[in-house]
Amino acid sequence: LDSVEDLEMIGPTVAPTDLLVRLFHEEQPRVYDAQPVKFGCTCSEDRVRQSLSIYSVKDIQKMTTDQGRVTADCQFCGAHYDLDPKTVGKDAPEVNGG
Repeated sequence: LDSVEDLEMIGPTVAPTDLLVRLFHEEQPRVYDAQPVKFGCTCSEDRVRQSLSIYSVKDIQKMTTDQGRVTADCQFCGAHYDLDPKTVGKDAPEVNGG
């Protein structure tokens, strides 16, 4: 990259694919077609319940809020899950047939 001038990095004089080939020609770089970026969080209440299924009743009690709920927030999409502690953990009965 020391051989690249600042204008080549930001300017339209060298196409990004040409710059890639110029810099890494020995590696035979491949350039794939652009793909649209789209939002795709896969979180769900079932997944939260599954992730909590490894915890004992004692562990779940420690996770229970003063309001008597177990809560979880997805750090990707921001979804909030508010669960009854009696329905989560490895000793919990199956909920919703799952």
